[in-house]
Amino acid sequence: MPSTCPKCGSSDLRLRRQNGGAYGMNSIPVGRGSKATVALDNLICVACGYLEVYVSDPAARQKIADTWDRP
Repeated sequence: MPSTCPKCGSSDLRLRRQNGGAYGMNSIPVGRGSKATVALDNLICVACGYLEVYVSDPAARQKIADTWDRP
């Protein structure tokens, strides 16, 4: 993850690792079934409000690579 904001260059960033949130609003599916989701990490620049979202779990990223279609 970056240490400075790509939009404004500020280093005043905050990270929130989520557990999926209410109704899975902060998660994405990586397989079939209700338990096959992965939580998303939010990196927010406090200076300008820019937001980036990450999947930090390497196993989840590999499952996405194996099962999601390429654009």
